Parts: sequence; structure tokens; C-alpha cells
Amino acid sequence: MKFGYDLYEVVTEDIITLLKSFKDDHITVFQLNKIDDFTYRFYLPIYQRIQVRKYHLTVIKSVGILYYLLLLFYRKLSMIGVISFILTIFLCNQFIFRVEIIGNNPSTTKLVNEVLSDNHIGIGDKKRSYEQLNDIYDDMKEKFKGKIDYLNIYQEGSVLFVKYTNSVSAKKMKKSFENIYASKDGVIQEIDVSSGNIMVKVNDYVKKGDLLVSNTITSTSEADKIIETQGIIKAYTYIDYEASIDKKKMDEAEGFSYLLYTIRAKLGTIDKIDREKVLSYGIIDGKRVLKMQYILIEDIATKEEN
Repeated sequence: MKFGYDLYEVVTEDIITLLKSFKDDHITVFQLNKIDDFTYRFYLPIYQRIQVRKYHLTVIKSVGILYYLLLLFYRKLSMIGVISFILTIFLCNQFIFRVEIIGNNPSTTKLVNEVLSDNHIGIGDKKRSYEQLNDIYDDMKEKFKGKIDYLNIYQEGSVLFVKYTNSVSAKKMKKSFENIYASKDGVIQEIDVSSGNIMVKVNDYVKKGDLLVSNTITSTSEADKIIETQGIIKAYTYIDYEASIDKKKMDEAEGFSYLLYTIRAKLGTIDKIDREKVLSYGIIDGKRVLKMQYILIEDIATKEEN
């Protein structure tokens, strides 16, 4: 029994006919035993399984070196399948499989495609980091200056999204003479004001409610004059997020990926992510807890006084 055999059990009233059929098919029978009046057990070589298949017999057990070699082979095939699946999922997460441009002007959409092509971004290309997306954002913003009112570039899974609003379709804004204030705390990153008395400069730290653009200027004759205010003031803003999940539901790696995705989903629509930082990740009170900090670039100009 060292080589490899299958043990079968059959119930028949005519064992002689069955054995004769085995002989005609050159199937070798080993250790034929009579269990009761009509029940018999015997071993057949594993290498003759294909010939035995037509008899529709059920294997009770298998023994021998060949059996263990086959078992090892099938397990290796299963492992290869699992490893291949994991590698496929990993690779899918590393590459772009769809590019979706959401806008309202065919000519602008064509230009967006050209910029993406210049930056070697398309289907099958490797996904970009936040820093790389920021560089592409700056490139597009510069190329489309005055042509678009809103632009956002982000990735969800293996899909790259580019959203824009063309300035041609934007509503003509009414003149406004209100002061412009800071809607959030932050450090001034960019000032793009077409009208108004600018009260801050780049790299200034401002708090929510601080005056950014005044509607008043003083003439050479010491007289105050009310003027229109219009523009965008962008700043680096900071925000911390925390998410948690029961530690029993996922292992350490799965838990981190799930919590990071949950936090990113909370960000919503923003102008730009400048930096993403892990503050901490660990187990607190039976839960996996992830704390993240984001440095964003946002337009903080508002005409509502806080």
C-alpha cells in the first residue's frame, strides 16, 4: 500500500461479474474483503482512477505516497490561485482603469484630456499620489486661468475624476461692496483679488472672522471711499479626523485601510489636499482607532461677518 491506492466499498449480489469487468479493463484489485453477504471492500490503484470512473464507485479513503503527492499538488494549485487573486486586487489598486471628466464645455474637456496626456495619465497608468495630483491641479489651473471657475482632481478606487465648471456658463455676478472675512483659521497661500483693499499678505496667519479685504479706501484728501470687493483668498487650513472599528472585525492591515477610506470619504468637496498625515493608529478600549491630520488649501473668503 506504499505506492498509492483507493479503498472502495460496493454492494452487489454478483461480485464475480464485477471482478470480471475489472479484469477486462485491466484494473488490478487488491485485498478483496467480504464485509457481509452482499458488501465487499477492495483497493484499486490511484493511477487507474480514470478507468474506474465509469463504474461510479465511491472512494472511502486513499493511502500511499501517490495520494499525498496529489494532495500536495492540489493544495499548491489552491495557494497559487489565492496568491494570484491577492496580486490581482493589489495591482488593480495601483493603476487607473477609468478617467472621468465632469464638465460643461466640450472644448475645455478636450483641453483637460490634453493636459492629462501631457502628464502621462490615462487608462492603465499608475495611480498618482496626492502631491502629484496637486502638481497636475496647478498645471491645469494655470493653463485654464480665466476659463474655468471651479476645478477638482481626485481618485476613487481605480477611477480618476476631473471636475470643472467653465466660466463661460457662469452667472454674471452682481457688484458687491461688502467686506471679505476669513471663514476659517489658516495661513494665507494665494491672493487673487480683482477689487478691494487687501488687508493681508501671503504667509499671514489669520483667524476665523479676520478682515481680509476691506470695502473702504482713504483718498489723498483723507476722505473715505466705499469700493467694490471681489476675489479669492486661499489658505492652508488644518483639520483632524478620527475613525474607529471593533478590533475583532478586521485585522490590523484591513482595519487601517477601512478606516483611512472612511476618513477620506468625510473630506467631501475641497479645493486641494496639500498633505495627509497619520497622527496615530492603535487599539483603544477594544477598538482600532485611526487619527489623521489633513492640511488643505481652501478659499476662505466670505462676505458673512462672523
